[in-house]
Amino acid sequence: MIGEIIIILAFFALAAMLSPVKVSVNSTRVGEEIDGFFSFFWIIFALRYTFKDKEAEIMVFGKGIVRLQNKKKSPEYKELKKLRPIKRSKKMPHAGDIFSLSGPTLRLIKELFYSFKLKYVDIEILFGLEDPANTGIMAGFLHSISGIMRKDQTIRWSVDFSKQVLEWNLKAVVAITPIQIVLPMARFITNRQVLRTGLRNIRD
Repeated sequence: MIGEIIIILAFFALAAMLSPVKVSVNSTRVGEEIDGFFSFFWIIFALRYTFKDKEAEIMVFGKGIVRLQNKKKSPEYKELKKLRPIKRSKKMPHAGDIFSLSGPTLRLIKELFYSFKLKYVDIEILFGLEDPANTGIMAGFLHSISGIMRKDQTIRWSVDFSKQVLEWNLKAVVAITPIQIVLPMARFITNRQVLRTGLRNIRD
């Protein structure tokens, strides 16, 4: 009896892994304001999250069953948060770590791009890091992966070396088969360079 249950569960798990997932994103960020939505559809389940209202809705067969919304913080809480000492953010990764991870990361991105069925992509990004040197490294990385982009994708970016900034305008529709991303992710996580860098960052 237990063996039959395991076989049935394994069958449903395999069917779920082979069922495509459709993801849609429509988002903009200007200054500190993020607007738009994220939607996720898989088999009979759907999830829609709106960034501005910070509201999520879970649906089954197209009917909403759960709606979750973040409660707005009170003015007293915001003022108390301002009075708290600002913690220093963690140091940026060393340039050596970034270069050592570039190979496995490029391979992962390439494999994921060909695993995901990008039905539509239009991205415009403006970015700048606190350290202009790291901004240059990131710009070089983006240029290096531009060669693996498909011709029907529209991805544009511009760089600001004078300040730390991140703004975007994103529209994308992606179809994913879960089983196709398991192997690339496992290969990336178990890569020696990734493991070595991760352990070094944990120790630091």
